[in-house]
Amino acid sequence: MDLYILYTYCGINELRRIQDERDVFPFAFEKTKAMLDYDPDVCIDITALVYLLQTYKHNIVAVQANLQEMTENTVVIVDEILAESALKFLPFLFYECKEYYEKTDKGEEAEVSGVFDTCHCFRRPIYKYNSFSDLDEIIRYTTTNNIPVSTFASANGELRGEFEQFNKSEKIALLDLTSLSYAVEDNKNYIYFLELFLTSFPNISIIAQTSQVDVLLKYFPLFFEGQEPIHKLLPELSNIGEETEINQVTKVTSLSGNRFASFIEDFNHNLIGHEYFKKQMQHLLTNFISLNKVKEQKVFSIFLFGASGIGKTEVARLLANGLQEGSYLAKINFQNYSSQDAINSLIGSPAGYVGCNHGELSEKIQKSKVGVLLCDEFEKTTRPVFSFFLELLEEGHFTDSMAREYDMDGYVIVFTSNIRTEAEYKKTIPPELQTRFDLVCEFEEPKVVEKTLFLDLLLEKAQAKYPDQFSSIQMTENNKRKLYAFDYSGLSALRDIKRVFNNRLMDFFSENGIDF
Repeated sequence: MDLYILYTYCGINELRRIQDERDVFPFAFEKTKAMLDYDPDVCIDITALVYLLQTYKHNIVAVQANLQEMTENTVVIVDEILAESALKFLPFLFYECKEYYEKTDKGEEAEVSGVFDTCHCFRRPIYKYNSFSDLDEIIRYTTTNNIPVSTFASANGELRGEFEQFNKSEKIALLDLTSLSYAVEDNKNYIYFLELFLTSFPNISIIAQTSQVDVLLKYFPLFFEGQEPIHKLLPELSNIGEETEINQVTKVTSLSGNRFASFIEDFNHNLIGHEYFKKQMQHLLTNFISLNKVKEQKVFSIFLFGASGIGKTEVARLLANGLQEGSYLAKINFQNYSSQDAINSLIGSPAGYVGCNHGELSEKIQKSKVGVLLCDEFEKTTRPVFSFFLELLEEGHFTDSMAREYDMDGYVIVFTSNIRTEAEYKKTIPPELQTRFDLVCEFEEPKVVEKTLFLDLLLEKAQAKYPDQFSSIQMTENNKRKLYAFDYSGLSALRDIKRVFNNRLMDFFSENGIDF
């Protein structure tokens, strides 16, 4: 077999210049072999192939077989950052690399028969949308109008037949590449597989979230050029794809100076007991705000374990209320997440958009306006859910089954558990997840003096809530003793003490002739 020169190009601008001169085809195994058998005077880009070979080296022999009909007129190009790897993997095909524009003979544009029109990669725009609410509207519209929408995984799998039908017709089918754009940064093999898919489906329209369009343009320059709002493709969606106001979420990372000091003071005042935890949280939260600003830490995570009803859940409520009084707290009870398909309930089922269920996490994050998430009874969930949160705590974002991206940078996530001991915690929670928690603390049952302080707090809040009723009562120490005159020493759960107190308060109002 003869050896040839492998030509390199430097970045997207130089590749575009080559494409202006001649057709450039991606390498696609059997399709490339058929094309060379018919006419070897073509230009083939093997950039995605080299990414693939870095992981799947066993394909090298097949690559050689599919390029064996190369001639002196065949031009093979690769991004210069992969030139060394290409020579390493394919030494029986290429003996040296040379910059494309140093060639002495630039040649005329290659003419390839219309037989290969289906292999030609016409560059297309990416149609963009801004947010998950945009995507919801897109899905509603496409469902009503029988337009298939899918992620790459589904379209390349169980929905492939459906996409083949639409590809051969004049109807529209949409492929959302948002989730793939996140994956491709870590796994370059996806570049080859998507190129192969796009070669086979030239009539499929591509959509993606605006924030990820640049990634797709970077890694798939043979296929994509430019971006358009999606209403350019679907005019009925006139408000989708343009710049829109994004709902603001109040996060602890926005606090500083007196605002942060007041936030901590209110939190400490309203959480009775747990002094060690409060001291540690203030210290670590202060560091988190600084680390988040320099992009060293994306999420602050707290894991609390101990008996039920002693203040673990209250931590998340107080954090949320401190950020925005009366705010909705995103809460998920993992007692309901013990089945094998728990991850589907969390972020939605992965079977494509048609009939796809929304995930509870996605919906509650969307509804909340504060950067706090409560994961209650977390020990009762499954291994896949543990793995999901392992990644979330590391990356600071997640993608649901409908390819919607949720940015949780700056969030505080509070995990609570009814695990009673540290030994049980280490046995139940995977070791790799344990190392991701920023603060782990056991909550102990309140002492009698702390229960009395809790009653004082309940009375303080009641006076603020019922000012008219209390205005006609002088809250003397004697009245206070009457209100507290029940045996709360044997009640370990603060919620039980609160329930008894509320009933006694109503009786106290009735005894004093006070109506609501």
